[in-house]
Amino acid sequence: MKYLHIYIGFFIFFCEIVFSQNTDRLKLQYQKTSDPDKKVALLIKTGHLFEKRDLDSALFYYKKALTFEKKITDTLLARVYSNIGNANLLKGNIDVCLEYQLKALKFYELYPPQQDIVRVYNSIALVYFFQGDFDKALVRFNQVKSLLDQNIIKDSIKVNLIKGKILNNIGIIYDNQHKEDLALEYFMQASTHSKKAKDNENLSSVYSNMGIIYLKGKRYDLAEAIFIEALNLRKKENNIFGLCKSNYHLGRLYKEKKQFDKATEYLLTSLKYCRQANSSSSRASVLDELSLVMAGKGDYKSAYNYHVAFKSLNDSLFNKENQKKITRAEMQYKFDKESQSAKIAQNHRELVYSIIAIVLILGIIIAIIMYRLQESKAKIQQLAKESAELSNKDLSLREDNLKRELEFKNKELTTNIMYLLKKNEFNSEISSRLMELKKQMKRTDQDIIQKIIVDIKNAQDDDIWKEFEVRFSQVYNDFYERLNTKYPDLTLNEKRICAFLRLNMTTKEICALTRQSYNSLNVARARLRKKLNIQNEDINLVTFLENI
Repeated sequence: MKYLHIYIGFFIFFCEIVFSQNTDRLKLQYQKTSDPDKKVALLIKTGHLFEKRDLDSALFYYKKALTFEKKITDTLLARVYSNIGNANLLKGNIDVCLEYQLKALKFYELYPPQQDIVRVYNSIALVYFFQGDFDKALVRFNQVKSLLDQNIIKDSIKVNLIKGKILNNIGIIYDNQHKEDLALEYFMQASTHSKKAKDNENLSSVYSNMGIIYLKGKRYDLAEAIFIEALNLRKKENNIFGLCKSNYHLGRLYKEKKQFDKATEYLLTSLKYCRQANSSSSRASVLDELSLVMAGKGDYKSAYNYHVAFKSLNDSLFNKENQKKITRAEMQYKFDKESQSAKIAQNHRELVYSIIAIVLILGIIIAIIMYRLQESKAKIQQLAKESAELSNKDLSLREDNLKRELEFKNKELTTNIMYLLKKNEFNSEISSRLMELKKQMKRTDQDIIQKIIVDIKNAQDDDIWKEFEVRFSQVYNDFYERLNTKYPDLTLNEKRICAFLRLNMTTKEICALTRQSYNSLNVARARLRKKLNIQNEDINLVTFLENI
């Protein structure tokens, strides 16, 4: 037992981590979604997580869902009302519970029977139970059983889940009517259904109820075994309120067995869980038992202190109960007053309906006018769109024509350059033959031949360059202009090399046209790069000229 508190501490720490991760995940999903139905569903899930630990926090999330009541479906709003009612039932606010459950029931009755209405009937039955009206409670529980027999729930697990809870509640009623054997029979049936549904929460409640009957019958061994079974299940589920009750029952058991130290240990643990669950009524019961245990141990000072704490808390609860009665009376007065004013309001309704009808008619007329205007606007936009499409098609056709024309001129220029190359080669061959012939002639004839060779070369150069520049300017009409603007110091020969490179001609082709050697052309290109201020060796000269 000396390590029990350490184990409990580690267990609670682990459960806190898991709980925190679950709530953080739900809060993150809530922030990401904008759909009201999804937001409310996430708030309900978060409230369910807190319901076993802190009823006030659970109610906070349920009531936060009410901010979306005008944006969500009727059945989802009914679920919110039902959850608020159930949380108030656990807090002991049975009047508030009944109020919200009846609100939920109004919505559910508008639709065919569904599984959520079962929960509402069950809560209403519990309200009658807490009021001590066991006959009415049994009627409501039988209504739930009847609904289940109508197969409104197809899932067998859910059916077992609900039957386990209903049979447990019926068992509690028979226990309060001092029909312990009948109560135990229903508790056994409830445990069977809860096990099938794997509903450890209800199963632990059933075990606790069975243990209470065994305790009253002084069957201590059976009571202890089943109370411990309930406690282990609630530890597994981290049911804070359930842990409060299980430890309380064990404390009472050990008090009856005169094992006051063990009784004290379990009751103090119960007190801690009651504070966590914020259950004042359960805490008052624990304080009362602690007072009796301390008296049994002979520690009358502690017994007195616990009794004073119990008395103070019990008086506070009593005052709260009186306040609830006052509140109910105020609500009844308010209801009566509202009923009287309802007649006055009825007289104004016809006027309001007339105004609404006029507004609706005007709204329809305005909507028709707006629709016509929107239709006209749409037609104008469609015409504008079609006009723009036609303009784009026309521009596209022009662009295609220009591209085809440029391609044709490029091909024509290439053809002319090839012709010039062939012509140049032919003239060079003639000049070479004349040079050979010159060697075989007399001195006087050699001068004549030399003059002919010079005339051929000069005429060849002038014709080639004039024809090339005319053809080049037709395709790249502003190349020379941009080149002269940016680099006015270029020589005529350098400009021609730039033109050849702009045409992406090879070194061999340029040498054939200019009758330069490879070395001479490379020197000319190096000089040209310097004049063009191209210092980076990685920059291609042809690419540079294409971007001028």
